[in-house]
Amino acid sequence: MKKYVITTESGSDLSKEIIDRYNIQVIPMHVIMDDQTYPDGSFEVQKVFDFYEETGTLPKTSGSTPQDNTEVFKKVFAEYPEAHIIHIAYSAVTTVSFNAANIAAQDFENVYLVDSKNVSIGAAAIVKATAQFIEDNPNKSPEDIIAFVEDIRERTHMLFLPKTLLYLRAGGRVSNLAFLGANILKIFPSIKLENGYLVPGRKYRGSFDRSFKKMIKDFFESYNIDPETVLIVGAPSVDDNYKEVIYNLLMENGVQEARWMRAGAVISCHGGPGAIGIAGIEKDITK
Repeated sequence: MKKYVITTESGSDLSKEIIDRYNIQVIPMHVIMDDQTYPDGSFEVQKVFDFYEETGTLPKTSGSTPQDNTEVFKKVFAEYPEAHIIHIAYSAVTTVSFNAANIAAQDFENVYLVDSKNVSIGAAAIVKATAQFIEDNPNKSPEDIIAFVEDIRERTHMLFLPKTLLYLRAGGRVSNLAFLGANILKIFPSIKLENGYLVPGRKYRGSFDRSFKKMIKDFFESYNIDPETVLIVGAPSVDDNYKEVIYNLLMENGVQEARWMRAGAVISCHGGPGAIGIAGIEKDITK
């Protein structure tokens, strides 16, 4: 029976609970502030918001480097010499991280790479499902595991609702005109994942709490989601009352055990404080 170890980037926003439960090894991505580069996860996410408030400059994000990957791969093989690494990468079209992992993997045997085509908790949902698949099917080959990831990534969906468009505007993803119009009309545009890309989703009008309620309703109406795969993410400053409302909405849709994840610095540089996201994997109707 092979020993498998899953690696992934910090931008997947995995909770400590999931990391510890499945022995996931996390490779840092990076955040740049004042020409200083910090490993994602090495500081509180609030620092991103404080920096923007103080300087008016949005922190930049960068992917993992080949050296970042090499260090983690070496650590794994030092502890488990006979291991097979399954590297489930952050969306390859959004960052250099996948290419960096591929470069590092050339110096090792038994490292298998696959693009999750997802970010944040979309990637987290895939990592968690894959870890459970390996646990339930320990005799599967690396190729079987990669095929599993390639299947579920096409059925994984994520919606994200920023509470403010300041960060998307600062990053050039929203025009000044769209920003002003959204503020005047009280419009909250959602963001979704399509083939690895973050793209505009539906627009919601009214208060933020009304908007995220509608987003969650749309999520379950649009996709035949397996309730056991649902993850929720929130950036710092999400109101505790909102969390309670969200838990109730999830229970109404068959989610018995809601998993609340903390948004990391990478996604928070785009979403800003108070943003809320939901992800899950559609049921396989062929089974």
